[in-house]
Amino acid sequence: MIGRVGAISLAATPIAATAVQGATVATAQPVIWHLLGYPFEAASMCAALFACATSRWWLGAAQSTRKQYRWQLDAPVTVMMLALAAGLVIGNRPTPLVGLLFGAGSGVLGEGFFKLAENYVRRLFSDPGGTPQ
Repeated sequence: MIGRVGAISLAATPIAATAVQGATVATAQPVIWHLLGYPFEAASMCAALFACATSRWWLGAAQSTRKQYRWQLDAPVTVMMLALAAGLVIGNRPTPLVGLLFGAGSGVLGEGFFKLAENYVRRLFSDPGGTPQ
C-alpha cells in the first residue's frame, strides 16, 4: 500500500508542478516581416502580391490589342500595382483574405491607377500659382 501511494505521488509531482507554474496553451502566431521598418504579416503580403501578379498576367494575356509589345508595355504597370498592393498591406495590416482582395483589386485597377493619380495631382495643383490647395 505504501508503495502505491509513493508511486502515485511521484507520478503526480510533475503534473502538480505544471499546474502551480500555470500551464499555457501553445497558439500559432502570424509571421511578421519588416520592410524599411514597417511591420506586416507575411501571409497577407504573399497573398496580395500573388493576386496582383496573377490578375495583371490574366489581363495582359487577354489583350488582343498591342499584342506584339503587350509585356513590355505592361511591365511598368505591373510593377507599380505590385508596389500599390504592398503599400496597402503595410498600411492596413489586413488578414490574408483581405490582402488577397487588395492585391486582386490593385492588379485589376492597372492603367486606371495612373489616371486616378493624374487627376489627383491636377486637382492638387489647380491653383494658378502652382501651390497645393
